[in-house]
Amino acid sequence: MKVTMRDVAQAAGVSTMAVSVVLSGSGNKRVSVSPETAERIRRAAQELRYRPNHLARSLKTQKTHQIAVVFQHFCGIGPENPYHIQVLQGVTSALFPKGYAMTLCPRMILDGDANLMSDGRFDGVLWCRPEFDAESLDAIKCASVPVVMMHVPNGMAPNIPTFCADNDGAMRQVVAHLKSLGHRRIAFVIDPISVKSVEGAIRREALKAAAEKAGMPTPELIVLEQDHSVLAQYAGPGALHTALVCFSDELACHVLKSCVRYEVRVPDDVSVVGFDSSPFCETTKPRLTSVSQPVDRMANAATTHLLSLIEEAEKGLPRSPMTCCLYDCGLDVRDSTAPPSTHRRV
Repeated sequence: MKVTMRDVAQAAGVSTMAVSVVLSGSGNKRVSVSPETAERIRRAAQELRYRPNHLARSLKTQKTHQIAVVFQHFCGIGPENPYHIQVLQGVTSALFPKGYAMTLCPRMILDGDANLMSDGRFDGVLWCRPEFDAESLDAIKCASVPVVMMHVPNGMAPNIPTFCADNDGAMRQVVAHLKSLGHRRIAFVIDPISVKSVEGAIRREALKAAAEKAGMPTPELIVLEQDHSVLAQYAGPGALHTALVCFSDELACHVLKSCVRYEVRVPDDVSVVGFDSSPFCETTKPRLTSVSQPVDRMANAATTHLLSLIEEAEKGLPRSPMTCCLYDCGLDVRDSTAPPSTHRRV
């Protein structure tokens, strides 16, 4: 038979209200419980193996202690997709000590599920690598729970807290590195999904601006479909580019594998740069030169801020001033970049 709060109260010789205050941590000011009584209640609950009904508690408090972590296009967690692992490490390190859990929501907004942000199942929403328009922004602003975004630069989502890498600074470092090696003709490689994202557009423009400032031709955009045969051109001397800057480490990994398939030598025939500098970069062949952004630290800070907004809303406090945090990036130079081959056009 399930042990109830009433059973604990009888065993401890107190009221059910006192048990509720102690075990739920509700801090009801109408009920004062001494430390000795509180300890007696906890001991009785432990001896009876009492387990609280979290569903009932949620109905009463209107809190679920759950946040939604939204990846617009979630493709699973694995060694070749390190970004999600880094994000979740940062999220959980902030959530779990506070007694919160998370639910992964891969397709919010795109499928018309904006009501997920207001139907009571979550206390807040962390939206990673979003793509959005004016309509979805309005839905976010009207949400009944706090929303925080990652990878959205300041000004792109007015009145929504954002945490983002400094893409401009990152691409300046990439261009400076490639130029120092002798490269002039580079391309920006992105997948069909990311090209629609805010971050994809921002990163592309950042590379373009950095290249133009360095006196290099405007980087060509290569949207890499499932058929990677476009990479076969780099096996011969007539390729237009001597370096490929990829949107992410995950995409760079696919590029490296396709280069092997088409007998393109990296970095002898073409240099390849990734973005994220995850530990995975040390395992690729060759080891991947990549932009390092503090994904786990960014996710931790975004989650911590989301929890503070949830707490403010619970207490009826005015919302904190808008937060827009920009994170410095670095460039980890490994083995996938080198001076262009002498038979290439630079």
